[in-house]
Amino acid sequence: MTKLILKTGDLFSSTAAGIGHGVNTTGVMGAGIAPLFKARHPEMYREYRIACQTGGLVAGETMIWAAPTPGPVIYNIASQDRPGAHARLEWLESGVRGALRDADMRGVEVIALPRIGCGIGGLDWVDVEPLLAKLAAETTCDLEVWTL
Repeated sequence: MTKLILKTGDLFSSTAAGIGHGVNTTGVMGAGIAPLFKARHPEMYREYRIACQTGGLVAGETMIWAAPTPGPVIYNIASQDRPGAHARLEWLESGVRGALRDADMRGVEVIALPRIGCGIGGLDWVDVEPLLAKLAAETTCDLEVWTL
């Protein structure tokens, strides 16, 4: 049985083969942890912006980016339709399911996440934590959730 693993520290220190975060569908990575993803993976950010500008990423979906060089698979989970406190639990659930399906196909054993949707997105951890635990239990991939 897979599990939800709670960690403290820097999300980017994880050795997980997958790393994800919540995004909006307007192509903006300007707040929360998103600017760090943008700075670390500029090519991913370019592809994310194009996907948003062309309607290729809608709320509840996940944009998957695998670096051409060794590194984690990035899961941009569209938990918000626009910047700000507009995340919805159903969009988060759908997006995380998509990331987990992809992880299962790739053989990714762990996806590291922040407390997704609970910062800028406006969701409550008391609602998100049991959802993530349920989703982790349904798949072969563990979810690591990092808190500073």
